[in-house]
Amino acid sequence: MTAFAATAATTRRVTAEHHQALARAGERIAPTWPLDRWIAVNPWWGLRDLPIEQAEALLARRGGGRLTLAPEFYRRAWESGRIRPEALREAIALCDSSLDEAALLTRLERSEAPPRGPASAWEEADEAGATHQDPFGPVAECCAGYFDHHQQRWENARDEPLYAWWHAESRHDRRLSATQRRHLATLPAEATDAREQLLEELALSPEALEALAHALLLRVNGWASWCQGLAWHTPTAAGHAGIAQLLVVLLAWEWLGLAGRNTAERERWAAQWEAAATPPEQDREALWCWQCAFELDYQRRLAVTLTAPPVARPTHKVQAAFCIDVRSEPLRRHLEAAWEEVATLGVAGFFGMPITHASAGPERDLPRLPGLLAPRYRTAEAPPIAPLHRRRYRQEASRQGVRHAKYHALSTFTLVETTGLAWAWKLIRDSRRRPAASPSPTPLAGPFHAVGGEPLTPAERVELARGLLEGLAPGGEVAPLLVLVGHDSASDNNPHHAGLTCGACGGQGGGLNARLAAQLLNDPEVRRGLAARGIALPEGTHVLAATHCTLTDRVTLHDTDAMPEALTPLLKRFEQALAEAGRTTRETRAATLGVAAEDDATRLAALARRGGDWSQPRPEWGLANNAALLLAPREASRGRDLAGRVFLHEYHPAHDPDGRTLEALMSAPMLVANWINLQYFASRADPERHGAGNKLLHSVLGGHIGVIEGNSPQLRTGLPWQSLHDGSDWRHEPLRLTVVIDAPRERIEGVLARQPDVARLVDHRWLWLCRLTASGLERYMPGGWHCIS
Repeated sequence: MTAFAATAATTRRVTAEHHQALARAGERIAPTWPLDRWIAVNPWWGLRDLPIEQAEALLARRGGGRLTLAPEFYRRAWESGRIRPEALREAIALCDSSLDEAALLTRLERSEAPPRGPASAWEEADEAGATHQDPFGPVAECCAGYFDHHQQRWENARDEPLYAWWHAESRHDRRLSATQRRHLATLPAEATDAREQLLEELALSPEALEALAHALLLRVNGWASWCQGLAWHTPTAAGHAGIAQLLVVLLAWEWLGLAGRNTAERERWAAQWEAAATPPEQDREALWCWQCAFELDYQRRLAVTLTAPPVARPTHKVQAAFCIDVRSEPLRRHLEAAWEEVATLGVAGFFGMPITHASAGPERDLPRLPGLLAPRYRTAEAPPIAPLHRRRYRQEASRQGVRHAKYHALSTFTLVETTGLAWAWKLIRDSRRRPAASPSPTPLAGPFHAVGGEPLTPAERVELARGLLEGLAPGGEVAPLLVLVGHDSASDNNPHHAGLTCGACGGQGGGLNARLAAQLLNDPEVRRGLAARGIALPEGTHVLAATHCTLTDRVTLHDTDAMPEALTPLLKRFEQALAEAGRTTRETRAATLGVAAEDDATRLAALARRGGDWSQPRPEWGLANNAALLLAPREASRGRDLAGRVFLHEYHPAHDPDGRTLEALMSAPMLVANWINLQYFASRADPERHGAGNKLLHSVLGGHIGVIEGNSPQLRTGLPWQSLHDGSDWRHEPLRLTVVIDAPRERIEGVLARQPDVARLVDHRWLWLCRLTASGLERYMPGGWHCIS
């Protein structure tokens, strides 16, 4: 028995239930992705097995945090008419609340203190000493040092597991007392042995242990999310650096904080965690009624919009398939208004191409598909790229030479100051430069198999094209010109740039996927294979790729030199419609960014400069204000102003009698839209815990791992404050996603029966599920369907 254990009244035999409790605590943490592959993640994904109200109560009891807004937010919404009395009464019934309207209004007059759970041993000591420092800062610093493979200048052994590395480093940490360092030395250096000793000496029940472990992970939520994310995007690293290793570090840190406590203090510490195992009911019923009313009012307005008289659909000459991203909705609407013979479609922006792409030079391959999928194929910049390859390697070698000289232990202050001043010319040039035209894309080689590198067989290429066309769902007819429009953004000095590009492409631009898909569908051999399967494309149809810049709302067409001459007049008319739609869309978006201009040329130049301005914290608003997902034919939304708040994915119920396509849409695009929606929701509702903080104080860690704020070593996840706030007011309205599906009731219910994760999100109110009918919308509830009047 160690000196620490001697202070305890007893020890507890470790059982399988204790290990299961640790595993459950780890599963409560959502993953996160690297900055260069950043995708929006629901930070409460690990709590989806609980109703959303219970999830909030559990978080409040264990580590603080909330899912509803402050009372003054709902008071302003009520006073402004954003929440109507009818919506509030409906919310009271839906939430089965015992409160009436008067009681709910009274609740808004009360301010609320931030929720607080039991204090860890280090937090108790910090309160006693009133140091106002982060008690878990040393653990966060350990993670920063361990995972930083790029920026730090002292080489660290990377073969060691996370716990072993922390154990060795912390034994020499002079911030710890000599007694604490001696206690630490008694722990085994191997994580498995240390975990057994810690569980025995902490002597908690499995339920209390789960509460403690989850609370400790929440204290370093950013690093816990990073460790959890390794199992999703870097599985080879999860074994020695995953969340199980971090949990041992945190338990050891808590164990160390208890060192020297007497028996009474230790029993009091244990008792609070035993109590935390069963969180009490929180006083949040009223706020959840208000949140529901806020969302129900939006659903009513959406129902009114979707049931407006339909717009006549003429025979179309061009079909343009856009990513379902909410920023595509205004451009699609204005494009169809500019030329009625254009029909737009909505589809996931990676266009069914599960690829990773290799650029010339030293850059590593980057996946270009949804983060929840693994790339099956690989593409590369096509020959001749040798000169480009050599030039990029020389440029990187020069940069590395400066870095090594600048940070070498023998370098002088003179060298550091000189190399720093050498960058002044670049800052001046970038500040005065005019926006450059988009470079011509390089030819593509591939696709090849990601493993082995063999080219795809003709049958595999046909199957890839078939999957694309099934997802595209062009409605049984294809126009002479089919355009696949990916999207991208442009901004300098922006660590969160990937969050402004295409989430369906893993935080990369979607133009490359569109080009690859277009090449595939134009391949005569692929077309013959599709025809043999009964999916014939008309002989005169040509597929073209394009990229929509969401910063400027310009659309760039790719590979137009391969267009058949007979389609040239059609292409010119389409380009005119794109230009007109871009002008109309820019006029609206520029106003939300504070860009005032009298003519479109000035407005376009101002927007482009925002992307090239390395001091601009708000190049664009991204997916702020997203609120709904519509799975329906375009006819259900054509001509209707959805205010850039709705993800639009094509779905034709008549072409899907067995529900197989709907099941794929509800378990993939719907899931991704829910992650995006709740990432924005969390960053707005609880920015301290789930937002990235102030961009002006950010430092990038490890080259691509994430950002820290100021001198804090805590990794920040979520969205920066500037991505949601314009300096005067919030730009994102926090609503849970409303999913509207055009399909029979029994088909939707069948998907819920076969997909338990989807059913949990619906039944536990992490999103709203509605059905489009001839007279409006009806909302799904576990007890049945209810009409939205």
